[in-house]
Amino acid sequence: MKAVIMAGGEGTRLRPITLGLPKPMVPLLGRPVMEHIIGLLKRHGITDICVTLQYMPEVVQSWFGDGAELGVRLTYFVEREPLGTAGSVKNCMSHLGEDDFLVISGDAVCDLDLSAAMGFHRASRADATLVLYRHPEPLEYGLVLTDDTGRVERFIEKPSWGQVFTNTVNTGIYLLTRRAMDRVPEGRACDFGKDLFPALLEEGAPLYGHIADGYWCDMGDCGAYLACTADALGGKVTMDMGLPQRGPGIWAAEELPGGITVVPPCWIGPGASIEEGSLLGPHAVVGPGAFVGRRSLVQRSVLMENAKVAERCTLYGTILCRGAAAQAGAVLNEGAVLGAEGMAGENSVLMERVKVWPGRKVPKGARLTASLVSGGGTGRACFGDGGVIRGTLEEELSPELLMTLGGALGAEGRLGLGYGGGECARMLARCAGCGAAAAGAAVLLHDGGCPSVGAWVAERYALPASLFVEQEGERIFLHFFDRRGLPLSRARQRKLEGALLRGEVRRASADGVGAWEHVTGTASACAADAARRARYAGASMTPVAVSVPGETPADRLLRSALEELGCVVLPRKAVGVPGFAAEYGGLRLAAWDEEGTVLPPERVLALVSLIELENGGGRVALPAGAPEAVRALAAVRGGEVLALDRDGSEAEEVYAALPWLRDGIFAAVRLCARLGQTGERLSTLAGRVPKFVVLRREVPLRRSRGEVMQDLAEAAGAQNGEGVRIQDRGGVVWLAPLSRRAALRVAVEAATLEDAEALCREYADRVRELDRQG
Repeated sequence: MKAVIMAGGEGTRLRPITLGLPKPMVPLLGRPVMEHIIGLLKRHGITDICVTLQYMPEVVQSWFGDGAELGVRLTYFVEREPLGTAGSVKNCMSHLGEDDFLVISGDAVCDLDLSAAMGFHRASRADATLVLYRHPEPLEYGLVLTDDTGRVERFIEKPSWGQVFTNTVNTGIYLLTRRAMDRVPEGRACDFGKDLFPALLEEGAPLYGHIADGYWCDMGDCGAYLACTADALGGKVTMDMGLPQRGPGIWAAEELPGGITVVPPCWIGPGASIEEGSLLGPHAVVGPGAFVGRRSLVQRSVLMENAKVAERCTLYGTILCRGAAAQAGAVLNEGAVLGAEGMAGENSVLMERVKVWPGRKVPKGARLTASLVSGGGTGRACFGDGGVIRGTLEEELSPELLMTLGGALGAEGRLGLGYGGGECARMLARCAGCGAAAAGAAVLLHDGGCPSVGAWVAERYALPASLFVEQEGERIFLHFFDRRGLPLSRARQRKLEGALLRGEVRRASADGVGAWEHVTGTASACAADAARRARYAGASMTPVAVSVPGETPADRLLRSALEELGCVVLPRKAVGVPGFAAEYGGLRLAAWDEEGTVLPPERVLALVSLIELENGGGRVALPAGAPEAVRALAAVRGGEVLALDRDGSEAEEVYAALPWLRDGIFAAVRLCARLGQTGERLSTLAGRVPKFVVLRREVPLRRSRGEVMQDLAEAAGAQNGEGVRIQDRGGVVWLAPLSRRAALRVAVEAATLEDAEALCREYADRVRELDRQG
């Protein structure tokens, strides 16, 4: 069997290691990672290999040549224009012929049993077989669900935690037939995961997945690179260490000098020099020609070729690229990376995850808290539930990070910007605006005061992105919206996370810096628009008396919108008068009826859905975890309920067109427009929705979230959408992992509080039991 190594990757997430170096050429234990892949193929009897190239192809070609020195035959195919993964392999078909062949990435670290995978492929008579791997943290990968025979049932590309029904991930290793490749167009971009495999699945072609034994790791970023290195040293992956073993867990090209301490496992390359009093390891790599000075500490770190660590340095969890130098007394903390020929000055300190781009120098005695790159700082922040980034100024969020974030958002040319809650929010918002302007974007700074207006501004001005920075005491919340006023898609969230992780953004020239535009009166304009859109065309309306006792910016916006509608708004609760409270910056609404009965946000959502089903277009779209009661209402009225986590762009279009389904301000005016038009009481309207109670509980997990979700999905049957949804004893249970920590949310909807409590307790216990069984 022949093979194709895809080696065209630029490796942007691995920067600064890959600045000036193709990703397959990143050194792993003294040799390019692609050389280890060639060795794996050779061990499984594959010696005729095609190599697809795009980024810096001459570097790969000059190193490997025709492959004779490694005992293989290499044939190169260079893409002049990006063709996608399948398109690049299609480019090799003149060499591959009619026989089945294997495709593998040139930048992964693995020792999977390829022979077993080839046997499975032949036995199943598959058009295509995907080699799968059970991964404890599957969120960053494409998931593949198969039946008991291995036939592929479903793909989930780059899932959210709520979609993790399995921990079997797509490794990017495929066994393919000519029949499968005939479906790939000539000379056009085509991707295996996005195009070819979904098409084969839809056609009903024999598409299989084989879960392989062994080790696999996508060397995606600097942290993964260190983890792969540590796993290789620790024996978790089988590979040729390339050096004599001088002791248990110690590989060195030469005998170790006296006066040093080496804690295994460690790898010390040819020509490396280590001076007296130094401590290496565990999990330390000292590359060819590298130097470690007297009384220095190097642990869980990689020194690449000719890197130098002077005396009294401390390195833990760090990477020094080719020719980089840490001068005397320098301290490099976990995740720090010195690019090629970069330098950390004497007694300087690089804090966690700080990266220094090639050739840049950290001054003597400096304490570097942000990356030293071509034009920007860096940081690491992740989107949580609801598409919001949360943190504090001292920890997760910093001015430097907001500058980088603004630059990434500004890459699309325009950015809406608002803030509220305190001076910290104002400062961080302006940092983001400066980053966007520096990237050449026009910045529209509005005075809305709450996230609800931030969403409205994005829609009103058709902005590619809108950021609202909200402060509550020490906590900061970053809200993001697209041009429809919806939270950013998961794909865009990942793109932003990657930009923050890499710490690099585009910078405009001096005459290309973006302009700032200050827009005032946005809250009142938003309120007027909410009232206009909520009214029923051609219908008269009797003024409705309501109360809005809150004094937050969102409550003031709510009060203004209701007054625009013609309501009589009381500043405090009153007997016989319904009332509202804006929550989550106006994005959710809580209410109480004339008798004082509280209507929580999920019941309010059911009410506005009822109005849309009866007085609107008869269709609603709801997010994951929305009340099941809405589906019951739609079934009785012949309406339709779409799910955002299942029905794709059609559901998003409906959701975007009905702001009362996603915004508390619009929901309140829509409710009052109905009350004013029909003369109903809110309690009467609420009585038309089946009674239900929603309870939520969080269960901490010891096992991988993916493993627990897989067990739950298998027990519940086929799932399609976010989380696992189970009908049980007249109630609905929704189980979904939390994105920011190892825990699972149990949400129960039932007719009574007693039923909800019983189901919630039962399923929380089930989750704990599954967690213990792993």
